[in-house]
Amino acid sequence: MSHDPQQPNPGRSTPGQPEQDADRREARTLRPGSSIAVGAIGGLAGLTLLVPALLTEPRSWTLISAVVLVLVLVWLFVVHPCVVIHAEGIRLVNPMRTVDLTWPVITEIRSRWALELVAEGTRHTAWGVPADPGRPRYGRGLLTVGANQVRGRGTSETPTKSKVQAQVVAAEVEARIAADRKRKDGRTPRVATRVWDPVSVGLLLAAVAFFVIATFVA
Repeated sequence: MSHDPQQPNPGRSTPGQPEQDADRREARTLRPGSSIAVGAIGGLAGLTLLVPALLTEPRSWTLISAVVLVLVLVWLFVVHPCVVIHAEGIRLVNPMRTVDLTWPVITEIRSRWALELVAEGTRHTAWGVPADPGRPRYGRGLLTVGANQVRGRGTSETPTKSKVQAQVVAAEVEARIAADRKRKDGRTPRVATRVWDPVSVGLLLAAVAFFVIATFVA
């Protein structure tokens, strides 16, 4: 993974900072509606078990910790994953890691089981954008042969919150990459980073530790 040395420092004002802030404000977060529905149902079911367990004496800490762990897992692997598309690139928010890619570093777009992007020889999968098995999958590299088109005749689909599919998002990503290549100013930096999400990691470790202590120690 590499950082462009000319990438602006978030803590320091630069001449291009207002434009970049505006680009971030125009970002769109894509998450399937089904993940919200599953998360809501799972959360409601978890609270239905958790509240009586907390109010009933003696408390079953094994049950309480197990429900808390399941709720954390549902949030991490179902609700939390998403994709954020902005003017300069895309952010893949996965259960434990966050990937930031700008358009110039993406060389391949695929959608076998989920949205997959290849940047600087590394493949990144977007957990929050599953593929639709009823659609032809997106494939092949952008630097060789054009990727398979999934758009309708003369039109392109824009992903909505209730219909977020890898093939549709892949089509938008390729269109944005093509538009970025036509820019004459060359302002888009080359950025490809993958970092651990400290909140997600800490939440998972805390839930697992609570379950282990409640089950085997308490």
